[in-house]
Amino acid sequence: MPKLGDVYERGNFFQQLAGAHQPSVEDVLSDRGYFGLKPNLTAIYGNIRTEDGEIYELLRNFNPDLDTEKDYLGLVIQSTKTDGANLIFDTELTKDCASAKGTVGVQDGNEAVWRKAPGVVGDDFEIRFSEDYFVWKEEKLFSLEGPMIKPGLHWYLPGRDEGTYYVSHLFELTGEFQGVKAKGFVAFDQVYMAEGAVLYGNRDIMMENFGHIVWYTWANKYKDGSVEGGHFLLGHDRLGFAVFTDGKTVTATQNIEGKVATSPDSPFSQGIEFTIEGENWTFTPDPRGKMPAMLQKYPPTPQQEGRMQRVGETREVDSYWAWGETETKHGNTRMSKLPTRR
Repeated sequence: MPKLGDVYERGNFFQQLAGAHQPSVEDVLSDRGYFGLKPNLTAIYGNIRTEDGEIYELLRNFNPDLDTEKDYLGLVIQSTKTDGANLIFDTELTKDCASAKGTVGVQDGNEAVWRKAPGVVGDDFEIRFSEDYFVWKEEKLFSLEGPMIKPGLHWYLPGRDEGTYYVSHLFELTGEFQGVKAKGFVAFDQVYMAEGAVLYGNRDIMMENFGHIVWYTWANKYKDGSVEGGHFLLGHDRLGFAVFTDGKTVTATQNIEGKVATSPDSPFSQGIEFTIEGENWTFTPDPRGKMPAMLQKYPPTPQQEGRMQRVGETREVDSYWAWGETETKHGNTRMSKLPTRR
């Protein structure tokens, strides 16, 4: 466990719970809140690599309470096709895609389904979520589907007046992207926050306290058929956890330390080293994984794609995804106090 770095006001802990949850179609569609927090955002995001060597970072949001909702209610794709060296917004791919404005999830048998709302201009999309399987189709662009890496994962950061409850489902996907074979992973995540709060913005307890230095969602598929995936978050004071699953066993711990390798010439990391329950892990950035077009927008943190793995991993990887951020303005290792505390 991290050492106690500061003592907070009554009702303020600045440390989190993390663990596993049972996926449920009814829960995914429900508008109920948890811990006094309200449904804030449903985000579907991930990484697809095609047989011809291109990388596509995908994002579609539902119900975002964002000033930037014009840009983030539609399908967002960053691709390596734009400049060949980075992941850049590919507006040519998404120019005809429909917005998710007005989209409401409905239950269809054992699935939750989202489609383009009536009257919305643009190409159709369909997203199907079950407790075992996921399908994502964007007309003229891609068709992807695959199984969940069970169970669901979730974490909760409580505060006196704010807080974040984050519920995640990870899926391994295969299919085609513009007629080319593709494979990768997506997360179907739902975020609950206080009234008027915005993830990465107003009343985000973690961002307003400059709490974290690393936050990654990741997954790996190995050629022996095994899979794993999870969330790593490392921050100051007591903030930090790892929660991950291989489909059979879930590890959830606050026993995490780490260090971000930085360069004075770039806001993006050169790599990340973790120690989790005494085991060494590393994040290796993809040479084309930087997302400079997203920098200082939404989210404002340096976003970067790569691979998360144990040091000494012997299994041969088949596909992988690690999309996350490093925020090292306030250090690249854990400090005993939050930068906001004096």
